[in-house]
Amino acid sequence: FPPAVDAGHRAVIFDRFRGVQDVVVGEGTHFLIPWVQKPIIFDCRSRPRNVPVITGSKDLQNVNITLRILFRPVTAQLPRIFTSIGEDYDERVLPSITTEILKSVVV
Repeated sequence: FPPAVDAGHRAVIFDRFRGVQDVVVGEGTHFLIPWVQKPIIFDCRSRPRNVPVITGSKDLQNVNITLRILFRPVTAQLPRIFTSIGEDYDERVLPSITTEILKSVVV
């Protein structure tokens, strides 16, 4: 059956012979070669994420802050994101970035 990409999603095609293709596939129904090509579907809608951070203030007291982030991937960079970071890019990237930004803002 041809894979369907839902609204707000994009797909990156993984080919067993050529690897990840540079083309990002949009919404709709697309034909793939069975057993050779596989779609990796990404959600490209804005999604919220709450990140709790414990940081120190100027007077060395602990501050508990929860930051809410709205994020979405850049659709043109999805093949690069998939090959370098993986499908769980938000779990790997967002906590470290938000922690560093919050610490610099609070201090």
